[in-house]
Amino acid sequence: MSSSKQQLLELYRSMQRIRRFEERVSEQFAAGKIPGFVHLCIGQEGVAVGACAGLGPDDFITSTHRGHGHLIAKGGELDKMMAELYGKETGYCRGRGGSMHIVDVGLGILGANGIVGAGTQIAAGAGLSSKVRESGQVVVCFFGDDASTEGMFHESMNLAALWDLPVIFMCENNLYGQFTPYEKHTRVPNVAEKARAYGVPSTIVDGNDVLAVRDATDEAARRARSGGGPTLIECKTYRWHGHMEGDVYAYRTEAEVEEWKEKCPIAGLRSRLIAEGVASQEEFDGIDEEVEAAVGAAIEFAEGSPDPDPSTATENVYAVEPGSGAIPESDEVDQLPMAMAIQQALQEEMERDESVVILGEDVAIGVFGVTAGLIAKFGENRVLDTPISENVIAGAAVGAAMTGLRPVAEIEFGDFLTCCMDPIINQMAKLRFMTGGQVRLPLVIRTNTGSGFSAGAQHSQSLEALLMHIPGLTIAAPSTPRDAKGLLRTAIRSDNPVLFFEHKGIYFNPGGVPRGEFTVPFGSADVKRPGTDVTVVAISAMVNKALGVAEKLAEEGISVEVIDPRTLVPLDTQSIVESVEKTGRLVIAEEGCITGGFGAEVAAVVSKQAFDHLDAPIERVAAPDSPVPFAPGLEGAVIPGEDRIEEAIRAVVGG
Repeated sequence: MSSSKQQLLELYRSMQRIRRFEERVSEQFAAGKIPGFVHLCIGQEGVAVGACAGLGPDDFITSTHRGHGHLIAKGGELDKMMAELYGKETGYCRGRGGSMHIVDVGLGILGANGIVGAGTQIAAGAGLSSKVRESGQVVVCFFGDDASTEGMFHESMNLAALWDLPVIFMCENNLYGQFTPYEKHTRVPNVAEKARAYGVPSTIVDGNDVLAVRDATDEAARRARSGGGPTLIECKTYRWHGHMEGDVYAYRTEAEVEEWKEKCPIAGLRSRLIAEGVASQEEFDGIDEEVEAAVGAAIEFAEGSPDPDPSTATENVYAVEPGSGAIPESDEVDQLPMAMAIQQALQEEMERDESVVILGEDVAIGVFGVTAGLIAKFGENRVLDTPISENVIAGAAVGAAMTGLRPVAEIEFGDFLTCCMDPIINQMAKLRFMTGGQVRLPLVIRTNTGSGFSAGAQHSQSLEALLMHIPGLTIAAPSTPRDAKGLLRTAIRSDNPVLFFEHKGIYFNPGGVPRGEFTVPFGSADVKRPGTDVTVVAISAMVNKALGVAEKLAEEGISVEVIDPRTLVPLDTQSIVESVEKTGRLVIAEEGCITGGFGAEVAAVVSKQAFDHLDAPIERVAAPDSPVPFAPGLEGAVIPGEDRIEEAIRAVVGG
């Protein structure tokens, strides 16, 4: 494509800004002024600038741990970038992210990412958001050659192709995956060839030719905006420095490095434009001086900026929730099973808010009937059947939530959460914090949990406690249809990521559900049965078992108070402590394994805050530290039942 002189000089300026920024960062890092890890992109400037040249301010990019160049090419501010590398309060992420996690949501920069390949999933989600909202936005997803060996890359490519998402997968093939040559990690000579497996068009360009990269990106963008779906562009390039600052270059030769330096993208464009009479050496010298001054000013800004206040170290783990708590309930009540109550919540929230979408395996049909019929009401753009690809289901939900949607992602069985731990733990739980509060993650992951169906060890786990340990996640575990509907409405409206655990053993248990709109607030326990002699804190399906025992023991004059926390994070410790102060005794009942379980946290809280009120040791009822067996008799021996709850209560009351 033809270019004006101004456009060509801007390409040069942008590449030079990246080069001098990176060179000065290398110097400041060597001087001990920049902490942590720094991965420089010197030599790869042509890819970043060429890819971003034709993007609009509303278009998105996802970046990598080697992301300074992408951010600068997309319009990132040098001052705020340098301050972030210094760990200063004035940085993009207020010193919470550092070199590998810079974000500027206002510029469409969805973040550099320290997890190799993670940006591919976020890009798929952003592409989905663009498609659903019909915004016309394109997503450029930068990734390195070795990210193409990650499973998340393949899941994301498949999803983008399947749904014709407007994503440009921009591979920076710099020949090395950290310290190991590309050819030792895959038998496929070119990353571009991997796109064929998913029916995605691809091309290979010289990453040192900024004009070639720009033209290839422009063509891919036109295709994406017209509904043609994704494209993969492989840019052959090279990083002049090591994988990170401070590593040794023993894994490659000096001759190889020098050979690639001769192909410098900046010098190449300058020589070409001078030879063609487009611009003079004096004009380039003027740009160089301008860039040098800007980078120098960025260093001065960073060094003169304040360090973050240590008292703010834990800020922005969670977003402040909108609204003022629960919406009052109607006096009119319907008897519904939990599965139908959840379906009502989904349907009503989708009717209320067009940004709510559902995605997951078999959601069109509806596992356990929960989402059955919703696709007929809302269409394939809002009820999206996915492949069996748990990692990208969760990862795409992250990208969609960052860019304007409120996704409700379904993971078919709770056990399968282990297939998507990166997007849950490293992305949705951390992005708000790492970005200094820039990012909102209004998303829900629904999954069923629990045992009792002879489903075996891989379809029966209760993993709620495992994820309680991850700051940034809200965890809900309803025990009644009413709570399930009210909590799910709250979860969908939340600006925080919520894990919503639905015990499959109580899906079809009926219960009273108020008609009309109502919500149940997070962090508010419910006293399911008041009592005076012993407190039982139970979660999910164990609540019903505790209530059965309480009713039985009432005939003997033992008064049992049953408390359902409803959310494990945030946990209503006040209600639990107040109950124990009244009864003097505590039993905790859960279905998960006992070591490191939910009960351990409750016991620790009560031991600290109500120890003087305890008249007996705390008793915990939980599964043994064993996978769940298949055979019904063995499974029954592992699952905590009413008999064990009764035994624990009798132990603490002395009866």
